[in-house]
Amino acid sequence: MTTRLLATKLIATAVLLTACAATPEPPPPPAPVPEPCLAIKPGIVDAALGFRQLGLEMTNCGTKPYEVNGYPVVKLFDADHNLLDITVGHSATADPGPKPLTIKPGESLEAHFSWRNTVTDIDRVPLTATTLEVAPLEGLPAQKADPKTKLDMGNTSQANVTAWMPRRMSS
Repeated sequence: MTTRLLATKLIATAVLLTACAATPEPPPPPAPVPEPCLAIKPGIVDAALGFRQLGLEMTNCGTKPYEVNGYPVVKLFDADHNLLDITVGHSATADPGPKPLTIKPGESLEAHFSWRNTVTDIDRVPLTATTLEVAPLEGLPAQKADPKTKLDMGNTSQANVTAWMPRRMSS
């Protein structure tokens, strides 16, 4: 019995010494922030006489400046998450047009999404969007954007968006 006890103690000591001598695995490095990190946030719907406008704000949440030159890509979805058949063009009146802008970390740009709640065909049901999906630029991943209200799109299936521009200062 004593020999068996001694052997057990020796094995336990060897296991403990081996465990103590082993070098622990280093922790994995933190996941890098994907660049560009451009966060989209919708503003408040401004409605007057059937004309509707929704501000879109894009903030650089990354660590590097990013050059933006173009338009956001906007898709609209109904309450059942179905993609609405709406053509989003470029605004002819309030659009400064695309131009190179550098957005530094923490800075924001804005664009304006607009439409008319116009019904032109009594046989077509007016569309209502409850969710937007906005890509900062063509080719970049889209993000869900909750407008916090239903967007009454009428039934013309037309909307417009401006190019990204410097944010206007609120008064």
